[in-house]
Amino acid sequence: GDHIDRVALARGLDAWSWVEILTHCARTTHRGRIEVRTHPLRQVLADVERGYRGSEKHRASFARLLAHDAARTGRPPLPAPGIPAWPGVGPLLWHRYQGGEPVVERRWLSR
Repeated sequence: GDHIDRVALARGLDAWSWVEILTHCARTTHRGRIEVRTHPLRQVLADVERGYRGSEKHRASFARLLAHDAARTGRPPLPAPGIPAWPGVGPLLWHRYQGGEPVVERRWLSR
């Protein structure tokens, strides 16, 4: 996962690319009432290596959604292009450590 993140950041992929790639690669299975969704890392890596960015129309809509949410909550908008960087699939980008404990931090949209 960390290798995928390094490649994605080097290619300039952003959070919308992350959404599109993980949606494209998702595999869903069911075990009774439990739904299990996985993302095969080899397929994710293949999309990242070819620089898959997803739909530009949907990317613009995502940026507008994030800008609207920032305005609604009184936060400053994200700098251009208005979309966060690639959030990551590996543990190094997904976690930061505080007091020796990992803390997952995702604040794109308010609650």
